[in-house]
Amino acid sequence: LARAVEDDRRAGRRPFCVIATAGTTNTGAVDPLDAIADLCEREGLWLHVDGAYGAAAVLTERGRDLLKGMERAHSLVLDPHKWLFQPFDIGC
Repeated sequence: LARAVEDDRRAGRRPFCVIATAGTTNTGAVDPLDAIADLCEREGLWLHVDGAYGAAAVLTERGRDLLKGMERAHSLVLDPHKWLFQPFDIGC
């Protein structure tokens, strides 16, 4: 990721945002949120976390450990219907 940011800047582009994943629907994969937050802080980039599937796991002890760094995001999306048993689709 750091190399991609550097390469973009060298090419005259202006990266401004990184989108990290807090749990994918198919595999549950979680990006290293704390490390990504460090990079964003260092590089002056906005950190958005796509937590639509996994963000609600932060309510559990294991989830808090796995999602460490999510609290450092500038913005976050989550879908309460996926873990919080809402009977209709909600995104916020």
